[in-house]
Amino acid sequence: MCGRYGMWESTGHITALFDIDLVVHDAPDPSWNIAPTHSVAAVMERFTGEGEIVRELRQLRWGLIPSWAKEPDQPLLINARAETVTRKPSFRTAVAKHRVLLPANGYFEWQKIGGKKQPYFLSEGPLDPLMAFAGIAQAWKGPSGWVASCAICTRSAPDALGHIHERTPVIVPEQAWGSWLNPALTDPGGIDELIGQIPAPALQPRKVSKQVGSVGNNFPSLVEPIAE
Repeated sequence: MCGRYGMWESTGHITALFDIDLVVHDAPDPSWNIAPTHSVAAVMERFTGEGEIVRELRQLRWGLIPSWAKEPDQPLLINARAETVTRKPSFRTAVAKHRVLLPANGYFEWQKIGGKKQPYFLSEGPLDPLMAFAGIAQAWKGPSGWVASCAICTRSAPDALGHIHERTPVIVPEQAWGSWLNPALTDPGGIDELIGQIPAPALQPRKVSKQVGSVGNNFPSLVEPIAE
């Protein structure tokens, strides 16, 4: 699973990279330790009243709230398995109607070593360039109003990463961003086919400080490598 990640880029950088038409919300403050329930940057597309597609930057709460949930944290669905996302009752409406891209510089996983857990930060290279997690979103109406939330789609980790954790986020390559966001694609079969065409990620893991285990810690050194 993916339970922590980092995203420290500016609204301007995200807007330029993802070719955003409308900034509904600025990107959240830079964070090197994003945890469930935090607000995260999300890119999505929707049809306008004139039938045109507009690409937006918004903020969503990480941890998808199903429409049938009584409380916003019961259950807290932070990940959705790509293999079953079009069939699970908790996710099938969201993946059909509200697919999103979640910008990230990288994410954390914990490897079990001799009864202890060692965190690693995984990214696309030493400079941690921005990448895009495949996500799904849902709007939920609670006592205090509407809450827009999201989950990260995950897949089996490739052999190069499987020794750290068996799952990894689905990372959508730039050439497939438009296909993933396309609001006209609602057919489960077509969505499954698209997911199957997304290549496994080629990521570089590095061992990092155990300080990331506390959600109260949030500073750049959390993603810096430590000695092996």
